[in-house]
Amino acid sequence: MFDGAPYRDELGRRIETMRRMLDVSDPPLHGGGDISREVRGLIVVLLFASYENLLSSLCRGVLERAVSLRVGNRRLRTGFRQFAVHSLLVSISGSGENKIWKESGRNLLECAFDSRNCTVNTNIFPKDGSFMKRTQVSLFCSIFEIGDPGSILKEVWARLDTVVTERNNIAHGMLTPEEVGRGYTREEIRILIESWERRWVDFIDVLEERASRREFYRI
Repeated sequence: MFDGAPYRDELGRRIETMRRMLDVSDPPLHGGGDISREVRGLIVVLLFASYENLLSSLCRGVLERAVSLRVGNRRLRTGFRQFAVHSLLVSISGSGENKIWKESGRNLLECAFDSRNCTVNTNIFPKDGSFMKRTQVSLFCSIFEIGDPGSILKEVWARLDTVVTERNNIAHGMLTPEEVGRGYTREEIRILIESWERRWVDFIDVLEERASRREFYRI
């Protein structure tokens, strides 16, 4: 059984922090300076962080569950076997072609079809080089055979790359939180927060349902 509750709880905790930030910053308290735009910009950063943390945590969770089944690599589905041979793939990727046909290549194949040992590395996250844009979610769903992420995330799917880009602009100093926050009204950022929580909980629910079956992991 794969338990999605810890992931829903952590996401909920992060989302609640964003709600509290909005509550205390807009409207300004006690006649102080208006920092509501800055807060809205920072909330974009926190939305990104909640998503990045969730996806990496879910990856580790399903990998740990696969290891707990105590079956050899040969009995795992292809996506999990990629994690089992990852270190060998990395060692070959920078080598000459002759290594493919010699010891390195043979070791990789023997590892992939090992019927007794499970060598899945639970510390790996399958980065696609997009720095967490939509293609990253698509890769995650492809590896674990979850299906189309757009049909799960719906309106959040359409917003995801924008949130990533805005977060990166703040993180790398190209825009300030205030400049990003100007692009949202108070109501718009609240709607985004609510959608973010609802759709990522839907994502957890789908993964929980599928990852609770042994055939999710095993051939």
